[in-house]
Amino acid sequence: MKNLGKIWKTNISSKLSIVELWNWKDRGRLDLVCLFLLVSSFSIFSQNTEPNPPKEQPASIVPPAQKSKTKELTSEQIDKKRDVLSKVLRYGTSQERKQALFELVSFPKEHAKELYLYLGEMIRTEKDLGMKVVILRTIAELQLSEYKDSVILLFEDPNEDVTKQAVTTAKRLKIPEAVPPLIEKLKKEDFTKNSNAVTLYLNALSELPNGKDASPFLQTKFKEKFNNSDTRAQIALFFGSVADSDADALLQDVAFDDALPTTLRCYSINALGKIKSQAAKPKLFELLDSLKKTAGKLDGKKAQSLKIYTIGALVLLGDKAVIQELNEFARDDDAMVRLRVIEFMGNMKDPAALEILNYKKDRDPSPKVQKAAKRAIDQIEGKEVKPLDLDQDASEKDAQTDK
Repeated sequence: MKNLGKIWKTNISSKLSIVELWNWKDRGRLDLVCLFLLVSSFSIFSQNTEPNPPKEQPASIVPPAQKSKTKELTSEQIDKKRDVLSKVLRYGTSQERKQALFELVSFPKEHAKELYLYLGEMIRTEKDLGMKVVILRTIAELQLSEYKDSVILLFEDPNEDVTKQAVTTAKRLKIPEAVPPLIEKLKKEDFTKNSNAVTLYLNALSELPNGKDASPFLQTKFKEKFNNSDTRAQIALFFGSVADSDADALLQDVAFDDALPTTLRCYSINALGKIKSQAAKPKLFELLDSLKKTAGKLDGKKAQSLKIYTIGALVLLGDKAVIQELNEFARDDDAMVRLRVIEFMGNMKDPAALEILNYKKDRDPSPKVQKAAKRAIDQIEGKEVKPLDLDQDASEKDAQTDK
């Protein structure tokens, strides 16, 4: 009973609303708590009951110690939980309904048909903006592509947060029908400004089936030099993501123009690697040579970014001649350049790199480089490795030097 008291103190809002929900059934407070404790495998009522949990402890519906003890629900418990979730979704407060949607994600799918049907009704009729966003996230999490039409309709919602989540949900569901309306939305945007909306649409289109249909329009926008350089940089990334070889010449014009911003050049170089541009290969090697000759004369960040992206593009092109360049840049004074180069070595899995990697593992002045070298060795030797905290995409942040 002592723990039960703590549960009620730490879940005041949930207690009140659920009591209101069950009052018409003349359920007592104790019966209700027991019901939730019985049917919910990881309910809000089984949260850690410490009054002030450490801030660094991740929020979790069930603490790790309790998760290991959780048993599968019986058929009767599943039926009861489904009944409770159904009623909360219909009659609960917004906060309670959001919690119910969170629990719906882990509810056994084979028993959730009725709840999924109601979710489809909610996305069509819900007025609360916060609820709309959570409904869209839940649909994405559950991969309920049958509600694709309702998701696409919300592209035109007057609320920006709802629109963003609708686009993100369409991307996660891989909805091909989302491509034409997204292209239309792109055409309404002002490309002379740095726009988060444009970035969102480009990112979604790059992952959607038939997203490449946006390329002809985007090639026109990429050519227009008066458009915002950051926006053009995002378009370059799009070309790489969809492997648009028709943009090869456009990307080369930008990648090797010393007068253009570094970010735009780096993203164009990255795209050239992704589209496997053989025509760009000689120019990439020339750029590396020029970076060596001008070492110390260029801005440090600018030189670092250009080195990283140029080497990365050559690795993507699969040219064995890049091994020589990797060995050379693995000795670069810039620790970030060494780190990226060593990551590339690991990805290439060429045993010829083992000698320098073993040296870097033991002797490099940077602990991060040492760790990357150990990981690269494991990759080459066929051992299982954990995903990196930092990958090449993270180095895109390093390219933000001269907007």
